[in-house]
Amino acid sequence: MDISMEASDRESIPLNSNRYPDDDTEIALTSKGLKYKGKNEPYPNFMQLDECTMDVSLVVNNQKLNAHKNVLASNSDYFDRMFDSYFKERFQDKIELNITDVSFEILSTLVQFFYTSEIYITENNVQDLLISSSIFLLDEVQTACVNYIKKIIDAENCINMKDFANTLGLNDLYSICMTYIINNFRLVANSKEFMKTNYDEIMLLIKNDDLFAKEDMVYDVVMNWIKYDPTTRSKYSSDLLWYVRLPLVLNTYQGVIKVHEYQGAKINELSSFRMEHRRPFRKGILVISHYPFESTPEWYDAALDQWQNCICENCLCKTFQYRLLPPRTLCTVILLDDGRLFAAGGSRYGNGMKSTYLFDLKTNKWISFMDMHFERLKPFIVQLGSYVYAIGGCTSEKQDASAIECFDLQRKQWFVINCEIDLIETFKNNNYVACVKGLIYIIGINEAGYYDSRNHKWKYIDPIPEFNTGSAVCTLNGNIYIIGGQRLENCYKSVWAYCTLTEEWVSLSELNYARSFSGAVAMNGNIYVFGGKMMNKSHSNTFEIYNPHDNKWVTSNAYMKKDRCHIDAIVIEKNSELFKKVFEEATNTIIH
Repeated sequence: MDISMEASDRESIPLNSNRYPDDDTEIALTSKGLKYKGKNEPYPNFMQLDECTMDVSLVVNNQKLNAHKNVLASNSDYFDRMFDSYFKERFQDKIELNITDVSFEILSTLVQFFYTSEIYITENNVQDLLISSSIFLLDEVQTACVNYIKKIIDAENCINMKDFANTLGLNDLYSICMTYIINNFRLVANSKEFMKTNYDEIMLLIKNDDLFAKEDMVYDVVMNWIKYDPTTRSKYSSDLLWYVRLPLVLNTYQGVIKVHEYQGAKINELSSFRMEHRRPFRKGILVISHYPFESTPEWYDAALDQWQNCICENCLCKTFQYRLLPPRTLCTVILLDDGRLFAAGGSRYGNGMKSTYLFDLKTNKWISFMDMHFERLKPFIVQLGSYVYAIGGCTSEKQDASAIECFDLQRKQWFVINCEIDLIETFKNNNYVACVKGLIYIIGINEAGYYDSRNHKWKYIDPIPEFNTGSAVCTLNGNIYIIGGQRLENCYKSVWAYCTLTEEWVSLSELNYARSFSGAVAMNGNIYVFGGKMMNKSHSNTFEIYNPHDNKWVTSNAYMKKDRCHIDAIVIEKNSELFKKVFEEATNTIIH
């Protein structure tokens, strides 16, 4: 008998996983401005247009802007203090105020906001609005501007925004800009603006273990920064190079001691004892595929930009890898927050299966648990806190089959989720699923929306403009990417992304190779797509990387060891128990 899960059971679910920070920040895919609606109710239109009752003129460079004193005072502490009992002109019928340090256009925008409680913020006016909101003590506008800047930071403007935030004392915005620079160091560090960075800030970056850059680049950046102004900066070379992991600088290390010829540089011995890559390069992609079924897992090493697998025939890791093979063909395997593998569904004689498994790292075995309520072939599986949701992939002919069911990891039971989704028949077999900020998005052929487990509600969104079967699905920066796929046996290169921030679909740069049923993951701010079915080829080993900043797919020279299709891929740390067991005997050639 089906059991409906009570909404109260789900209210305490923690919605954010702390394993990987790649999807923590929402970034809009378009550069549209922000229409901000204020907290106050707007004034009636007749008040805005009534020249007879306007009792103050704001003058900027001989341009006048008429307004009401009570409106200015009630919206701005600056004007409220100006119009208090000490203001000598307070009893005049109409007064003129000369306003400096603010342009007439920005002042007009702010005054219009006082009346309408709406303001349009763009990349062109946001800095002026921030300065003016600081002058007029408009905390609400300042907060709206800061939140907007958080959404539009990129490699071109991050240095400028950082310096701007520092000038205004906006510590939160300054920290966000610095974090962006750390995560996108490879895009920012060689710009002319970056070369003007002061010693304290570049030291903060070089010391940071999360800096996303290989060490030879870090070395080059330090040297270029010194060369930009050698007279004043050469004295810092010893201090900065202490935090460069010189043993990892493969190409330049042999001559690294000889190149310091600047006055004040005294390096006579190895200046760094650090032998380990920075954190972004201490993780990679573990691929577990279903076709060919006998293929053992392999691993993409982010530091080496290479695919690795164990070539030993009788070592412990090879034995473990065979045990790690998916328990059923065409089941779906995910990595849980606690480091265990979870598998559900599968194929038997062309039909789906109800099977559920957990991989026990202590016994190195898949353990069977309670079956799902419905047969599912290659379903989508997502985790929210202590619950795992199975969606789609149904092959049962029951007309009342629910699109979603939920496995309680503590009770070890499946529950059926009953809500409006039940009525959407196309979600049974043809859909894509992604989880963003605790919301489960389901994208079907003609309909799409998201399910909120916190209140058990469903909300529709615009359907995807072009639906293919067998597309790879990935999330990054609050956006859902639907990649490739096929129609009528033809594979496609198309890439669509749904921006949850602006609630719109955006067509992105196409893949270099048309493919379907491939693997896809987000790691280190990029999207990695590999394998899959290609034209006239049922399996492939090609590998593409998408950089969202450039909106470009680059074909990697790193090929998988084997052709693969119907791929499950997970991002894991090199120091995780799972990685150590998968490559127990091969770690000396993989871990650095």
